[in-house]
Parts: sequence; C-alpha cells; structure tokens
Amino acid sequence: MKKHLVFPVVSLFFLLAACGVPTAQFDKAVADLKDCSKERDDAIMQSSTCKNQVVNLTTLNDTVKKERDDLKVKVDELNAKAEKAAELEKATATYQDLQKKLEKEIQEGKIQITEMKNRLTMTMVDKILFPSGSADVSRDGKLVLDKVISIIKDVADKRIQVEGHTDNVRIFSSIKTKYPTNWELSTARATQVVRYLQEEGGIDPKRLSATGYSEYQPVAANDTDEGKARNRRIEIVLLPLLN
Repeated sequence: MKKHLVFPVVSLFFLLAACGVPTAQFDKAVADLKDCSKERDDAIMQSSTCKNQVVNLTTLNDTVKKERDDLKVKVDELNAKAEKAAELEKATATYQDLQKKLEKEIQEGKIQITEMKNRLTMTMVDKILFPSGSADVSRDGKLVLDKVISIIKDVADKRIQVEGHTDNVRIFSSIKTKYPTNWELSTARATQVVRYLQEEGGIDPKRLSATGYSEYQPVAANDTDEGKARNRRIEIVLLPLLN
C-alpha cells in the first residue's frame, strides 16, 4: 500500500518545491495524504470485517433456524406421545370401569374383556343376550347392556362396532324362514344390539356399526358343545374414530 504512495509523494515534493511552497506546508500536505491513505486502508479493513460479520450472521441465522426446526419436530413428537399416553390412560380407565361394572358376569364366564393396542373388546356369549334361536335381546340381556352403556356412553372419542358370530350348525328350526342362514342370524343379532345402544342408551348412531360374521371367525373348534357355545357370541368393540 505504501509503495503506491512513493511516486505521488516525490512528485508532489518536486512540484511544491518548484512552486516555492514552504517546507512546512509541504510536510503538512504529505501528512494529510498519509492520513487519507490510512483512512482508506481502515475503511477497506472495516468493509472486509463487515463482510465477515455478515457471513457469520448468515451462518448463525441458518444454525438457529435449523435448531428451531429440530426443536419443533421434537415438540411435535412429545405432543404426539402425550396424546397417545392420554388416550391409553383413558382406554385403561374404561377397561377398568367395565371390569368392575361387569364383575359378576365376568366371574360367571359369560363376558370376557380384552384390551389390545387401540382395540377394547367385550365378548359376550349369546345366551346372556338372546333366547335360543332368537335375535331379540332378552330382559337379562338388556340389563347387561345397560351396564355397558353406563360406561361407554361417555367415551366420545371411540366408535363402537358390534359384531355377531355363530357356530357352524345350520338353521333347521322354525326361524329358518326369518333367518335362512347364520349370516342373517349373526347380522340381525348385531343390529339389535346396536339399536338398543342407540334407542335406549342414547349413544350417537354415527359412532355405531353392526357387522355379521356368521360362522367364519370362530374362536374355538366347533366339534364340541363347549366350542360351539364359545363361537356363538356378540363382540362389542371400541375402536378409534375414523378420520
């Protein structure tokens, strides 16, 4: 930087000397020129420093943005886990309430309650709800359903699917005209339970559905009376709401 000043300063010296400029004025002019040169160098250095600071701030901004995005992902994950924990706690509370409410029927082997992931199932043998060969809910069956309703009516975040199942014995009795096969019988029984939950229990019908599976989803072999009795059942299933 200083080398570039040599020629101008020398030239200025001779120019001023030739013009008869006093030495004091010459020295001041040289000093002013050096000051200007220094100010220019300082300005260039400051400009370079500012550029570096801009680069550093841009990098810092990108880092902060990434950390913010990462933090948001973690917060979303924690919120999702908290929601699942709350759902699990609520489902467990429903399960425990049903166990307590239906304790007598459970001990007698008429009802079984199971909970797996997002599915809570109440399995009821057919004789607790229906007379033999009928799809009309019995008086005792209504009492049992009333107990169930008292618990599930407040579980607003679940849909309720009622599933009808039969054994593999074909229908030969007088009800054959009304229920030609086990398909009709299983579906009719599921539908009657759904109607009772809606009409007598006041449960929102939008949350209800009825399905008949006939004999095709057995839980036991149909080669014994005990197995057939287990297969003749109604399952009331609590499931997550459909989006």
